[in-house]
Amino acid sequence: MIITIAMLFGKKGIFITEIAIAILSYFVLSYFGKAYLYVFTVRAITYINLYFVVSELVDKSTVLDALGEKGVPIIIALAYYPYFFQLSSEVSFYARARGMGFNPIKISRPLLVEMIKVAENLYVAYTVKLFGKYSGKRNLKPRTSDIILLAVGFAVLTMSIIFPL
Repeated sequence: MIITIAMLFGKKGIFITEIAIAILSYFVLSYFGKAYLYVFTVRAITYINLYFVVSELVDKSTVLDALGEKGVPIIIALAYYPYFFQLSSEVSFYARARGMGFNPIKISRPLLVEMIKVAENLYVAYTVKLFGKYSGKRNLKPRTSDIILLAVGFAVLTMSIIFPL
């Protein structure tokens, strides 16, 4: 819990929300006689905070090099967290600016629409992707098809300079 507090020191709103979640979960779990499960609530909050902090600090190419194809979902999740955090901040700012108050249905609509757009884009990218082995090495040698296209482009450029219209 101390690690969580240290990481969230700068983000007071999140910190207060997590304290409220921790207190509420303790009371709910003790009401149902399951107070021994409270440890998992604290662990979950700590893991979520570690994930949030790591998403801004991790070098994504290192994760791909270490995990290969299995690291792709992790990279996608780490890449989209800052985007959704910014989006939710903007939605809550504009909701307060318009005086909407706390209406979960109206606040969640733009977030859901954006999540669906991202999910569709990820689905299309996944279904269109070329299956092959990723080696991570860059091959800078041109292929014969590249040389042919470069030669045709050079010929067209030369012809347009020599014989202008």
